[in-house]
Amino acid sequence: MEFRVPGAVAVVAEDGLPVPLGPATRRSLLAALLRPNAPVGVERPTEALWGEDPPRHARTVLQGHVSRLRALFAEHGAPAHGVELRTQGQAYALCLPAALLDAHRFEELLARARARAEREPAGAAALLREALARA
Repeated sequence: MEFRVPGAVAVVAEDGLPVPLGPATRRSLLAALLRPNAPVGVERPTEALWGEDPPRHARTVLQGHVSRLRALFAEHGAPAHGVELRTQGQAYALCLPAALLDAHRFEELLARARARAEREPAGAAALLREALARA
């Protein structure tokens, strides 16, 4: 399972197929929650989805989208990868290993390339190509 952030937010299942996240609202919610293992107060996704004019039942709508994301993750084997969308009081936390987030892997490869640049330029270039291929 992989979470992709550059460009349109996407989740790719282990078989390489995209997880059908549904409407743009749900993608926006996922983008707002993509702070691995950190609680995100309901204010942040509410503002991300509706700005300063949320619907009267925004919290209920938000809970519905969270519930659907949980179901989609479960359908696509997320628990086996250590992925869980938790409710923590008035916040949600998307718990996942950082390695499942493409932006994290990009930063990791970039740091490794920088560390190798002077002593092994060809190896550093290969790491940079790999990082760019994932972006």
